[in-house]
Amino acid sequence: MKVKIITAILSVVLVAGAGTAVYFYLNQNKTAPKKEAVETTTADPYAGMARSYLTGEYIKEDDAKLRPYAVMINNIQDAIPQYGISKADIIYESPVEGSITRLMAIFQKPDKLKRIGSVRSCRIYFAYMSKEWDSIYVHYGQSKYAKKYLHTKQIDNICSWNGEGGFYRTSDKPAPHNCYAFGKGLKKQRKKLKYRKNHKDSYGGHFNFADIDKPYEITDANAKDASKKVVVGYNYNNATYKYNADKKKYYRYQYGSKHIDTANHNKQLSCTNIIIQYVKTVLYPDGKSLKMTQKGDGKGWYITRGKAIKITWHKDKQKTGMTKYYDENGNEITLNNGKTFIQIVQKEDKGRTKFKGEKKKQTETTKKL
Repeated sequence: MKVKIITAILSVVLVAGAGTAVYFYLNQNKTAPKKEAVETTTADPYAGMARSYLTGEYIKEDDAKLRPYAVMINNIQDAIPQYGISKADIIYESPVEGSITRLMAIFQKPDKLKRIGSVRSCRIYFAYMSKEWDSIYVHYGQSKYAKKYLHTKQIDNICSWNGEGGFYRTSDKPAPHNCYAFGKGLKKQRKKLKYRKNHKDSYGGHFNFADIDKPYEITDANAKDASKKVVVGYNYNNATYKYNADKKKYYRYQYGSKHIDTANHNKQLSCTNIIIQYVKTVLYPDGKSLKMTQKGDGKGWYITRGKAIKITWHKDKQKTGMTKYYDENGNEITLNNGKTFIQIVQKEDKGRTKFKGEKKKQTETTKKL
């Protein structure tokens, strides 16, 4: 009897143990549902944007496609102060007759600017420089040596005879220093004249820019120290730049004062890059108008981030060519992202160009010597 009871108990235990074993076996082989791997992606900070042909900086993709406007700016002392020019992406400065200088400010999208100028007349070499950027050339008046070219289909220009609605005059200055352009007016005139809005697909830009996150540093052992001041070489307005090492920018002065934009809260003009280009000039038969050699080769300087190097320039065609700038090894220069001032200086004035660096502190050894 006892044997039967023990046998029964053992049977129950074995059955229960087997059940438990089966339960644990089945449950331990049940794997938790796999969590789907979540792909982590970093949002592209430049989505919908493209690099500007003028500055190398990222701007809206649609804006980068737009042809810019190259506006002639009066730069004699009687025309000061100026309006809107701090919004320009590139500014050319060049001598005209009587040693005075004139500016050509290139704007990517001036639509919101209410007062640009004052606007003055064309000189033929500015028209050729405008063409290098596939820009719409804006001027009010022209020299007699430019008139024939401006009336051809070789250049898209907005001026007094075809786009009066893009300009207005003010009463705060006497003529001819009181003519101004405005963004919406220029846009309206472009449409009226049926000028192409965007660059052609074949357009590849003018400058070679540094990577957006890797600034270009001049490392040439023969570079000049330009970490304090750059004197361009114009006798009339004494155009000068002072370097701000913290902001990595050059701040512009002329006529002994800060060069400011009254329309932009008296903001001082500044740039990241300066190109000085020496050119040969002669006088036209009228004995006063400059005729400038833009075709061929020449010399100059490239200044950025406190250093200056000697460069050469080359342009194969006067009217339709593109000026390229090269270092002494024959490599096209790399510009840093930001605004650029291009200073056209007569060859005979190149000795006026000066660079000034920060004075280095003398060591005790140097003092003893």
